[in-house]
Amino acid sequence: MIFFVFSYNRGPHLRNCVESIEICAPKHRIIIYDDASNDPETIQILGEIAKKHEVRTRDDKKSGDQHGALYTNMQRAVDSLEEVTLICFLQDDTQLIRPIDDQDLEFLNNQFDQFPNAGFLAPVFQKRITRQRTLDRFIYRDDRGVYVCEHRSNKQVAGVYYSDISVTRSDRLRSVDWKFVPGEFENEQQAKQNFLEMGYLFAPFAMWLPNPPAYRNKKKSFTFRLAEIVNKAGFYPFNIMDESAIQRLRSRPTDQVPIAEDFLTVKVKGLKSPWIYDPLRRYRLLRKLAKIEAFIKRIRQNSD
Repeated sequence: MIFFVFSYNRGPHLRNCVESIEICAPKHRIIIYDDASNDPETIQILGEIAKKHEVRTRDDKKSGDQHGALYTNMQRAVDSLEEVTLICFLQDDTQLIRPIDDQDLEFLNNQFDQFPNAGFLAPVFQKRITRQRTLDRFIYRDDRGVYVCEHRSNKQVAGVYYSDISVTRSDRLRSVDWKFVPGEFENEQQAKQNFLEMGYLFAPFAMWLPNPPAYRNKKKSFTFRLAEIVNKAGFYPFNIMDESAIQRLRSRPTDQVPIAEDFLTVKVKGLKSPWIYDPLRRYRLLRKLAKIEAFIKRIRQNSD
C-alpha cells in the first residue's frame, strides 16, 4: 500500500502523521504532497521528512480547489502510479492509530477483487459528537463485511460514496477514468455514478486528530478565530492502540459502530469530550455569531 499524505502549514501534525505510518505500516511507501507551505517550522519538518520519504511540493498556487490544491495533488498522486496498488489518502491532521497487518491488507484487496464496483473504503472511526440519528444510519453489511451509511434525504452530503480520507486501488480508479474535481461533494456525486456505497471498515486504522487548527481556510472569520481560541485548538495526537484495545475493537458486536472516544486515547491530558473537529461545533452561541457575521458580510458585498 502507498500512503499519500497531503500537507499545508501544519508541521507538527504532518510529522505525527508520518511517524504513525512508520510505526503502524513500516514496510509501506510514504509520499508527501505539500501545498507550498510557507510556515518556517513546517518547511524545516518537510526537510527532515525528505531525508527518508519522497516529498513533492506544489509551487503553482493557481487552483480552483476549495481546499487549496488538495484535489489537484490527489489527482497528481494517482497519475504518478503505474503499478496496481492499494492507496491510502491521508491529510496532515490525521494519523494511523494501530498496526496494519496481513489480515487488513488481505481484506482490503478482497474488497476490490470480490466487488467490481467497490470504489472507496473509509478507514476511520465515527465521531461521538455526530448526531445519533446520523450514527443510526450506519448499517453493517454481512455480504461485504463493512458498514455503509444509508442516506435518507435529498440533502447534498459527502461520506456515503466518497471521503477525502479513504482507501482505494489504482486499477479501480483507472477503470472508470476517475478525475478528482474541486469539492468533496462533487467527488461524492462522481463516486455515486461509478461505485457502490463506500464501505466503512469494521476495524478502522486511522482517524482525524481532534480539535486541529485550520490552515486551509485562508480567510478565517473573526468568529472562527475566536472559536479556535475558546476551544484551545492545537496539536492532540493519539496514542497507538495496544493489543488489548485492538482485540476489543475486533471482537465487538457488529451492531456497535466504532466510535473514536470508545477506543482511542489522546496523549495530551484534559481535552474536553466529545472531541470536536470544527471549532464552531461545540457552542451554539458561536454558530449564531458566525451566521450573523456571514450575513453582515453578504450585505456589505451586495452594497459595494
